[in-house]
Amino acid sequence: MFLDNEKYPELNKKINEIAKKYNVTNSAIVIAWILRHPAKMQPIVGTTNLERLKEICKASDVTLTRYEWYDIFKAAGNVLP
Repeated sequence: MFLDNEKYPELNKKINEIAKKYNVTNSAIVIAWILRHPAKMQPIVGTTNLERLKEICKASDVTLTRYEWYDIFKAAGNVLP
């Protein structure tokens, strides 16, 4: 897992920054990122914790800008052509 993992400081910094902007958890931002992916992927969350699920569902209220989406993409170490 990359969330809150010290091996991915830039990625977590960017996700947390955007989460703060939208007043949601970092998990919600990750799901919002997946929902905005051009491949139209569908997330599957593996939690049975009701509170965590409620927080993740807030992703449906977040529409990341293209700039934010690519900021997360680049923070994960990806390079744009």
